[in-house]
Amino acid sequence: MIFENLAAICLLTFAAFFGGFIRRLSGFGGALIMTPVLMWIFPIPFLIPIVMCSEVFGGILLSRHWKLHQEDQSRLWFMLFFSAIFLPLGIWLGGLIQLSVLKTATSAVILFFASYLLLKPHVRLTGSSLLDGIAGGLSGLLLGSCGIGGPPAALYLNSTNQAFDRTRALLSQFVSGISIFAIVAASLMGGGIDWLAYLAVAIPAYWLGMRVAKMVLEAHAVSDGVLKRLCLLLLIANAAINLLFLFILK
Repeated sequence: MIFENLAAICLLTFAAFFGGFIRRLSGFGGALIMTPVLMWIFPIPFLIPIVMCSEVFGGILLSRHWKLHQEDQSRLWFMLFFSAIFLPLGIWLGGLIQLSVLKTATSAVILFFASYLLLKPHVRLTGSSLLDGIAGGLSGLLLGSCGIGGPPAALYLNSTNQAFDRTRALLSQFVSGISIFAIVAASLMGGGIDWLAYLAVAIPAYWLGMRVAKMVLEAHAVSDGVLKRLCLLLLIANAAINLLFLFILK
């Protein structure tokens, strides 16, 4: 039992560190790193609050550096409204699906999402209230069912002509907002509050990852394009490794 707890703590430390590292670089991606790893040791309703508390913590720190554009304030609340509606439905649906299927689907979604953005598709969208609502709703549904909520919103916002720094700020605050919804919903729908003890490990590791990323940015002048490619490559590698383990263990 002690060995099992030690292994869980080590895996949680690893996941939280790299989650914080990616979040600091790109404004999103913390849950994309942490969730596929933690699904090996925690059930979905239990891991969602752990991951989301880390994301909220990161969002608070980043809010001092990345200010939300005035025109994006109403968009943020609109996206959060629809994500809050669909998140409980996602949690309910997630409880009906086998864990192995959830693990595979989660890693596959991340792999597709990151690869799509890495290829720099020429498809460009014009932001609208309708698309904001759809992206927010899909994010809430995906977050509730498999513990990741960033891909729909990030895919949508990165497909617009909006500047990267503006997109990054909006994404970061949206991720923080849906994280708070997810903590409450998951705790009320099966997660309980036993997950609180694991925050003593997750939060410091997440903070350390953010600090290391900040040091890297300060030591090297890295363009926005390079940052995006680096984050996407790390997400692809993480998802591919998880899929490989899933196929090996079948």
